[in-house]
Amino acid sequence: MAMNDNLARKVNMQVMPNPVQQPESQPGTLHTRKTVKRGITRLEVWVVSFFGIILFGLLVANISMAMILSTTNRSAQDLQQQSADIQVVNANLEQNIQELSQYDRVFQIAEENGLKMNEEQIRNVSQ
Repeated sequence: MAMNDNLARKVNMQVMPNPVQQPESQPGTLHTRKTVKRGITRLEVWVVSFFGIILFGLLVANISMAMILSTTNRSAQDLQQQSADIQVVNANLEQNIQELSQYDRVFQIAEENGLKMNEEQIRNVSQ
């Protein structure tokens, strides 16, 4: 029997290897996996930089276009104001022409300078 006993031990040892010891854990703690923190890659840096530069360029272009538009609007307003001023001056000058060319005034100036009216030489001119 000793031989059979020995054989049974060998078979048991082959079937069941040494038991694996579980790490001791404290009650109430959770096992967490360690995560490996990786920095951002060079490709990500280049992509973010590229889009950042594009965004900055668009902002600069937007501001410069807004300034150009504002300057152009101001110039247009100045030209409209000058045009309105010239129209007012022209209207005043036309009114002065009408006042100075009234028949009574012309006749009075002619009499003061010793001119006499000759009905045969009068011609009516209309505008």
